[in-house]
Amino acid sequence: MSTLLSFGEVLIDLLPVGHSGLVHEPIPGGAPANVAVGYAKLGGKSLFAGGISADDHGQLLTNTLVEQGVDVSCLALIPDAATATVLVSLDAQGERSFSFNRQNTADMLYREADFDAIDWSKIDIFHLCSNTFTEKAIFNASLYGAKKAHKEQALVSFDVNLRLSLWQDTRLLSARVEQCFRYTHVLKMSKEEALYLAQERGASFDEYLAFCIEQGVRLILVTNGPESILCHSAEFSFELPVPKIVATDTTAAGDSFVAGFLYELGCDEGYLAPELLVQKLLNRVKVQTAAEFAIKCGAITCAKKGAFPALPVWSQVQ
Repeated sequence: MSTLLSFGEVLIDLLPVGHSGLVHEPIPGGAPANVAVGYAKLGGKSLFAGGISADDHGQLLTNTLVEQGVDVSCLALIPDAATATVLVSLDAQGERSFSFNRQNTADMLYREADFDAIDWSKIDIFHLCSNTFTEKAIFNASLYGAKKAHKEQALVSFDVNLRLSLWQDTRLLSARVEQCFRYTHVLKMSKEEALYLAQERGASFDEYLAFCIEQGVRLILVTNGPESILCHSAEFSFELPVPKIVATDTTAAGDSFVAGFLYELGCDEGYLAPELLVQKLLNRVKVQTAAEFAIKCGAITCAKKGAFPALPVWSQVQ
């Protein structure tokens, strides 16, 4: 079984209670933290790296990660910084909108030296998102982590996961995202995100996928809400249907998809070297099997409110 290190923000989601939208419940979340928990709940060995506050919310997040089976030895304690929060609003279809409080919070203060302290010989898969690209210092640290993982021959997974409201200057967004492509093996985007980035480059959707492959990406996974999932590489391109469901809450659905894909890809009896994981991305059958498993994970997550609690265990997916 492969070992995953997920990096980025762990924060408090303030989810609405009832229909008024005036009362909110604090629930641990954050896209890369969701992936770490999702991978652990499925039965994988999972670590999380990121800045963590010493405040009450930070202690809650640390304890919750441990309770969910995630190794927190790569967390960096930032004692004088607060925990990031995000106010989540849900529409009638369960779709979300976000309002972030993330100014100088602990998750933004992880640095290159923290990555150097990690024992990379124990890491097979490294996952990150673009929410740590929004400010220069944390972007540099994030890119450093991706480079280091790539150099250490870990499979690098990158979920674009755009949150435009986090960016003070969106003119920096596409260039920073695209700098990560050269170190990325598995790239996950929503169709909306892919079209946004393509437009920024003056390219069509298909031209942008080709650009990503030219940069070194081995496999692109494009989600599109209730529509089919696209699996695209230099070797093959195909779509897979998703089940028709009534979503209660789409929070963490994409993260659940990523966790499921990486888990199924790395789910082998005994140890599988990271370079062999990368080779699996060239095999259409193995990619399809992993993607089908991931689709089930995402669908199950949509049926329950919240992030960590909605992520499935292996028996639910089967």
